[in-house]
Amino acid sequence: MDPKQSARHTRIACMIAAGLAGLSCAAAIAQTTAPPATPATPATPAAQGMGMPAAPAMPATTASPASPAGGQGVPPGMTQIQPPKDPLVERREARQKAAAEYKAKKKAAKSEYKGEVGAARQERKVENKAADATAKEEMAAPKQ
Repeated sequence: MDPKQSARHTRIACMIAAGLAGLSCAAAIAQTTAPPATPATPATPAAQGMGMPAAPAMPATTASPASPAGGQGVPPGMTQIQPPKDPLVERREARQKAAAEYKAKKKAAKSEYKGEVGAARQERKVENKAADATAKEEMAAPKQ
């Protein structure tokens, strides 16, 4: 076996172990009880002395009395940390929102345009009928 390959396997195993350790640490932090938040001591992991900086992209929410069905809610006194959104998910949602706004604007502009075209057609119809009526009167009038 190539010596470089064993080093690669070792690196991969170390990376996987580090990732799993990070996940278990995050799960442990998310499940720790939070002391009541006062203005002097906010309920963030960094303020509790965990040594981890609080990321602004990870808002902490407290459990509400009405937990969702299925028992997946956080018990009272616990802090649930929301993971940050994936940039690809954020971009997809932003594109969907922009597309929906564009479609709404396009639909409104199209209906406005159709209304204007319909009104112009009605005006032309009325004008043509009036012109036809005057032409018929001139043709029907006895020649002298």
